[in-house]
This record gives sequence, C-alpha cells and structure tokens, in this order.
Amino acid sequence: MKSRIVVLVMGLLLFSSCIVKSIQPFYVKNSESFNEKLIGTWSDNKKGTWEVLSFEEEFKKENKNEKGIIKLSEEDIKAYETYKNGYFIKYVKKESEALFMGIPFKVDNHLFIDFAPFEFDSDDISKLVGQHLLKTHSTALVQVNDDDSITLKWLSEKAVGALFEQKKLRLKHEITGLDEDLVLTASSEELYNFLKKFMASDFEGKWDNDDIYTLKPNNAKP
Repeated sequence: MKSRIVVLVMGLLLFSSCIVKSIQPFYVKNSESFNEKLIGTWSDNKKGTWEVLSFEEEFKKENKNEKGIIKLSEEDIKAYETYKNGYFIKYVKKESEALFMGIPFKVDNHLFIDFAPFEFDSDDISKLVGQHLLKTHSTALVQVNDDDSITLKWLSEKAVGALFEQKKLRLKHEITGLDEDLVLTASSEELYNFLKKFMASDFEGKWDNDDIYTLKPNNAKP
C-alpha cells in the first residue's frame, strides 16, 4: 500500500496554524459513521484540490494477489479493523501534496472527520528534522450543502483557547513549542465528550473563518 502513497509537506503549511491539535483521536470507536457523499475529487476556496477515497476499497485493491484473492498479515488485519470506515484524503496545493487518514464520526447529529497525517516523504529534509515532527490529530465539522458542496470547519485554537482563558473548559492540554501551540492531551473519550458540549453551546467565535474550507465537486455542472 505504501508504494501508492507519497506525501510531500515539508516547508508547506497546509492548513492554518490555528487549528486545534490533539495527541489522541477525537472520536470513539462506536461513533464512526462512513458517508459515501464525501468520496470524489473536489476544489476548495483556497486554491487547493482534494481527492477522497474509501480506505476499505483501496485496501482491498492493494492486497489482492494475481488471482484476486485477498491475503492479509496480522498487521494488515489490524490496520483494516482500525481504519475500515475511513478515507484516504489527498490534499494538493501549489504542486505539493499531503495525504491524511480521515475517520468520519458522528457527534449527536453532527458529522465530523478526524484528520491525521498518514505518511511523510522527508527525502528533501534532514532526517533529524523529520524525527522531530509529531503526527497529531485535528478535527473538522462536515456540512453537506444543498448545492452538493461540502463545508469543513476546523476546530479553532482561538475559540478553544478562549474557553481555557475564561476557565470555562477543563481538558488536559499543553502549550508547547516555539510557536506556543495548543495541543490537547486528553483521552479520546474526553475529547469526544468535549465535542458534544462544544456543539451544544452557543457563543461568538465558535468557528474561525481562516479555518473554514468550502469544497465543490470537480464534476459539478456550471
């Protein structure tokens, strides 16, 4: 499967640096919810393009032998069980690429995707630099619009940081790095429960415009 996947992200900030990052996934296993409508190729409002593929379909293609029989190692089986409801998500901007593993999940009636970088090609940078990069998780609310476009709203560091400052949120976290990034260190169960409360609450600045992407299908009729 790795032969198909090359991710080039060195020197490129794919998303706003203000999205909330987490060590653990934002979903719990029984919240996973695959949505066929996200499959396809898309162009966004920030001059980027997206390709969303079913992990399950791509996994089966990669693991069939010449006779069409799927043979799996224990490692393959573990990966399949972990990601079978997810997507391969390729994001391309300015000729640079990044591939994410995306797991769709429901928070009450709201659809989210948990994003995590899948693999990096670090040939163009020092191996020592690459070993300092931590693959964290982020999450985005997914809205399927009437015109078949999709809106992704990333959980904003500005909004969550304000809740911490106002002492309205108790959730394990760290402020780390030269950029003083907010990184959540809570468990997946705690993160999921936080999202339930976050979506039920009503306050200004819940979503930052810098972290909102509108994706239009590439096969849409003008």
